[in-house]
Amino acid sequence: MRQSLANAGFEGSVLVIKNGKTYLNYATANKTDTSYLINSVQKFITGAAIMKAVQEGKLRLNDTLARFYPTVPGANKITILNLLQMTSGLTIDKTLGTKPFVSDKKNLEYAIKNTKFNKKMLGKSSYSTLNYVFLSNILSDIYHLSYQQLITRDFINRLHLKSTAFAWSDKLKLKEINFVPGYQVDSDGSSYIQKLDLDEIHGELGAGSLLMDNNDLLKCLRYILVGNYLTEDNKQLLYNIDTSKISYSGGFYINKNYKATNGADGGYYTFLRASNDAKTVIIVQTNRARGNFYELRSIMNQLIVALQK
Repeated sequence: MRQSLANAGFEGSVLVIKNGKTYLNYATANKTDTSYLINSVQKFITGAAIMKAVQEGKLRLNDTLARFYPTVPGANKITILNLLQMTSGLTIDKTLGTKPFVSDKKNLEYAIKNTKFNKKMLGKSSYSTLNYVFLSNILSDIYHLSYQQLITRDFINRLHLKSTAFAWSDKLKLKEINFVPGYQVDSDGSSYIQKLDLDEIHGELGAGSLLMDNNDLLKCLRYILVGNYLTEDNKQLLYNIDTSKISYSGGFYINKNYKATNGADGGYYTFLRASNDAKTVIIVQTNRARGNFYELRSIMNQLIVALQK
């Protein structure tokens, strides 16, 4: 595994759990407790929080988006399940979030105004972060808390996550969690800091705004997949899908023997792979994104399969 990552030019923090025990925990750059922007990997937390709302009777998977945001195009046809599975047919061809950031409410208004609906794609897989932006705002409406307050209460505080914060936290907090800036690495090996676009990150509220280290990610993963956050029946509803028709649900790409999620932006790559029982897990993060993202994603898939043999 070390050699595979080294050959791909990976520099960062690596955590591997095999059969429930720590197999590898090392860093070729930074430290094992360094925090990174996890980007789209955050979606599995948002997806689980939505399922928790279903479990508590505050929401149904067949509720339509019109219950919350009736002016979104196609809202009366799109269900919560469509949003969770990236099958809504919704797109936005603008950067998410206002510039400058004003409030989550203004960002929601901006998203609604600029959303487009392709009815031919309803029910078909089409990845768009917009789906999880709407889901994170729905959570705020349901619980009468900001998304940040909800995630802080139910995950950061409950699981005692010491290396997790939102990207717009103050400098003292960023230092406390060992957060590192992202670097753009050019083909000649030179690099420069890629400053975070906090306006855009606010716009990706429940889909790319968290900073975490590998251990905190593992805690969240286990809490959701094998802990008591969700009942077994609700885990099945969220993750037991017909993969011949769709491949994504609740923040994960669903495969027969493992779940996968990836994040990439701002100079950061995060890859997470987990067996269905979360006893075998790979989490790798870097703030010096280099190499072909899709090649690295493929390598991670190969490694999780090999680890389960």
